[in-house]
Amino acid sequence: MSDLEIIDCHNHILRTEDHSCDLYTNLLRFNAVAGLPDRPGFFGTPDEAERVMAATAIAHMNILMFTWSGIYWRQGQHLLPDEPAARAREAEELRARIVRRIQDNNTWALGQAAASPRLSCFVGVDPVLMDAGTLLAEVDSGIKRGALGVKHVPMNHGTEGDDPRMWPVYDYCAAAGIPILTQAAGFMTGHPRDYAKALADFPRLKLIFAHLGHDRSFGQGADAEVLELARAYPGVHTDVSLRLIEVADGHVSAPDMVAHLRTIGTDRVLFGSNWVISEYLWLRARPGVRPETSHDRLDKEIEVLKTLPLTDDERADLAGRNFRRLTGLGS
Repeated sequence: MSDLEIIDCHNHILRTEDHSCDLYTNLLRFNAVAGLPDRPGFFGTPDEAERVMAATAIAHMNILMFTWSGIYWRQGQHLLPDEPAARAREAEELRARIVRRIQDNNTWALGQAAASPRLSCFVGVDPVLMDAGTLLAEVDSGIKRGALGVKHVPMNHGTEGDDPRMWPVYDYCAAAGIPILTQAAGFMTGHPRDYAKALADFPRLKLIFAHLGHDRSFGQGADAEVLELARAYPGVHTDVSLRLIEVADGHVSAPDMVAHLRTIGTDRVLFGSNWVISEYLWLRARPGVRPETSHDRLDKEIEVLKTLPLTDDERADLAGRNFRRLTGLGS
C-alpha cells in the first residue's frame, strides 16, 4: 500500500508557538488546573507539519484556517467602557480588529500554500463579525489567491447552519463550485440538520460535514443527520477526522465503520485528522501520559485507514482521490 496517496483534508497548522499556546489555553482551555501541562510539548507549526508528513507518508495537508474570533469578541466585551457612546465606539474598534485578525490569518495560510506544493488551505469566515460585503470580499479574495474552499465554525460564531448571514457565502460558493467545510457536532452548536434549508435553497452547494457529524453515539444523532442529508443532496460530503480513532481504540468495529461509510457513499468521504487539535485532545484523554511524538494519534488513524476492510478503490477514494475531485487540487 506504499502507493496510497493520503491527503489530510482537515488540519490546523498554526502560525507560531504563541499561536499554538493561545489555541491550547484559550480555545481548548487546557492548563494545569485541568491536569494538563501549561504548554503543549509540540506546536503544529509549518516546520512541524513538514516533519509529520515525512514521518507519516501523508502527501498533502489542507489547512483549515480557523480564527477563534467569537472567543476574542466575547472576551473583549469585559474590557469595554460603561459610557454608552464610548462603549459603542470601542466595540466597533474591537470588531474591526478581530476581522483584521481573520483576514491576516487567511493571508498567512494562503502564503503557506503558495510556498509549498504539499499545502493548501480553506479560508475562514465569521458571519457575525463580518458584514455581507466583507464576507464575500474575503471569500472571493481567498479563492482568487489560491484557496480551495471555505471553513465555517458554528460553535465559534454561536450560530447554526441556517443563520441567514451565511446565505451570501452559500450563494457564492454554490455558484462557483467552491466547497465549504463546516464543523459539525451533536452536542454543541453545529447540528448538521440545520443546514437543510441552505442545501434546499442552493442545490449545487458542496458542503463537507466534519467528523461524520460528530455524535457521541456512533451512527446516531448528528451522524444520522449527515447520512440523511447525503441521501437527499448530492453535494453533501463528510470527513473522518476524530472518528477513525474510535476504531483504533476499540469503541467502533472496523466492519461497522465501513458499513456506515458505504451507506453515506465512499466517494463522498474524505480522510482528515484534525491535527494538531486532535493530538491535544488526546492529551486530555490520557492525563499524565506524554506522547512520544506530535503524531501519535495520527499514526493510529492512518493505520486504521490502511486496514479497514475496504476495496482498493474505496480506500484510494477516501485517502485522497475524493479531495482532489471535490476541490480540483492538481487539476
